[in-house]
Amino acid sequence: MSINSLIKTFEQVKGKEPSTADELLDFAQVNYLNGNMSLHEYQCCFKELHAQGAKKPEYFSEKELRTT
Repeated sequence: MSINSLIKTFEQVKGKEPSTADELLDFAQVNYLNGNMSLHEYQCCFKELHAQGAKKPEYFSEKELRTT
């Protein structure tokens, strides 16, 4: 799946354009986890979106979560 195809799918599903590369990367990950994309397709999209500045969110450690 190309980035253009991913964007079109995003628009069909969400009814809007992706606002950031991060949002599109999250969408790609969900599609991969749901079996709608192969690992190779996901990796290609990840590499291209990462090159455009997309990042996955930073996660908190258990210790940080317990203090909040």
